[in-house]
Amino acid sequence: MSVVSLGSTFSRPISVVVRGSNRPLLNWVALALATEANPQFIWNDVRLRGEKLSDLDPLARDLIPTDRLNIAVPTAFVPDHAAASTPTSGVIRDDEPSDNIRLLKEFLRLPQGAQRLLSMPPAGDRPTVLVLSNAHRLVAVYPSETLAPVLTTLTGAGVTLIMTFADAGPESHRAFDVALEVEGNDPKEWRGAVIRVEQGPLEGPLRPGSRYPLGDFQPAAGLLARELG
Repeated sequence: MSVVSLGSTFSRPISVVVRGSNRPLLNWVALALATEANPQFIWNDVRLRGEKLSDLDPLARDLIPTDRLNIAVPTAFVPDHAAASTPTSGVIRDDEPSDNIRLLKEFLRLPQGAQRLLSMPPAGDRPTVLVLSNAHRLVAVYPSETLAPVLTTLTGAGVTLIMTFADAGPESHRAFDVALEVEGNDPKEWRGAVIRVEQGPLEGPLRPGSRYPLGDFQPAAGLLARELG
């Protein structure tokens, strides 16, 4: 078996989208990536009211400490557009480059919960890691044309974003530093699943076009073997 290691993939803040048809399986991969990037990750789950999770979903297995897990309905992630019109005078210097001013305005559009997160210092010596699961439920809130500025704002603030996107993939997946597709329909059959790299650096294990059996893809394989057998 040839084990695929991510090496220095998470040594700097990056944006990652993990897409596929099975939400629990996507969450397992996201959990593995987040743990690799920074074990003190913060997880936001976009959940419908009254939604019941599969027993095979890691979010149903108490694997994420409650103080680092935020569960919210889609409307809780509506950006604060009014805040984006707030004058920036006195917040940043008048001689700041225009790109910095633009990023600040994009930051002010983020939901208040996300803004509070970005105000927190990173845990340890690694970038802060934010997981956003079920992001496909926010398409109406964040149209594809707004995605790239938000991703730039987050990574520019020192945050690594790992997003799961079930059903159809986001049209603007190329705005992410890394885009992965998980081909598999059952977490119990995870060894038969495949990771396909749609977007990534030109060198290293995440080169676009690369395909790996999930059983060879670390750290996901180790986590799944330990938790699901």
